[in-house]
Amino acid sequence: MNKDKINWLLGISLGIIFLIAWIHIVDWHEFVSYFEEFRLTYVVFFSIFYIIAYFFRSWRWKIIMKPIFKMTFYESFRLFMTGLMVNYLIPVRAGELSKSLILKNKHNVRISKSLPTVFLDKITDLFPIIIIMILIPQISIQLNVTLKLIISALLLIFLLFIGFLFFAVSHKKKATSFLHSLLKILPSKYRRKLEDFFTNFVEGMGIMRNRIADNIKVYLLTILAVFSEAIYIYAVFHAFGSTISYPKILFGYTLMNLTYILPTPPAQIGSNQFMWVLIFGYALGANENLTSAAVTFSHLLTTIWIFLIGVISLITLKLDFYEIVKLKNNEVI
Repeated sequence: MNKDKINWLLGISLGIIFLIAWIHIVDWHEFVSYFEEFRLTYVVFFSIFYIIAYFFRSWRWKIIMKPIFKMTFYESFRLFMTGLMVNYLIPVRAGELSKSLILKNKHNVRISKSLPTVFLDKITDLFPIIIIMILIPQISIQLNVTLKLIISALLLIFLLFIGFLFFAVSHKKKATSFLHSLLKILPSKYRRKLEDFFTNFVEGMGIMRNRIADNIKVYLLTILAVFSEAIYIYAVFHAFGSTISYPKILFGYTLMNLTYILPTPPAQIGSNQFMWVLIFGYALGANENLTSAAVTFSHLLTTIWIFLIGVISLITLKLDFYEIVKLKNNEVI
């Protein structure tokens, strides 16, 4: 069994576990009742803020990529949304790699050069954990054991990534030597290619060094993306009749967004439903069944947006999904 099939099985199994846990939480009669007075037009209108958040994120990646390849905003947005769609379909963040693969295929940008920018882009998505730490004392939040573990794990991941980034930038030779030593277990015919890849990768980790203005823009765009998505989620809850405050929504969805850096089931089915109820319901005091109705509709609507924009992006890039999968399976570093 190849690794792609294993990833699929692990992702689907994880999704099923989350889905079963969520199903046992929901009172389905009350769940259905929330759709009776649901304001559809209101939430569809505010979903534009969800799309705007990805405009901010693709702009951020364009800034990070600037020394390697100067993309237009239009191209960075299409590549970003293509990667997001691939992430929805293939577990273990294959969409992140697909952006580098497309750049190599269309513009001959080496994967070892572009992939560090994707890695840095994902690290930047962890930056809003600082918002979490600021908001906890400001709003009434009951942190249960599970939520404390999630926040602690995400903070640890953030610190590890920052530590690795600092080490790679400040001690390039040591970082390269360490990564090369890990390759000694591989056959020599694979080792040389990977050694070259890791050398270029570590070199690429310093791409934001001495770029003060660009660093400010990158983190500002990250904050704007988080605030924009929170406006959409706030509208979703209020469309179902909730009175939960915007600061709580900002806290909850920022935390939810941080969990996306971890491997998720295909289309995030199961994990989204369970995590929303855990964060917004048990931690922030929203009704669990209302939250379940909100996440079900929101998940459906955002999936439609992601696939609609993703398909349009693929068409305008003159690619198809199977071509991306082929690129992934025949990856040339």
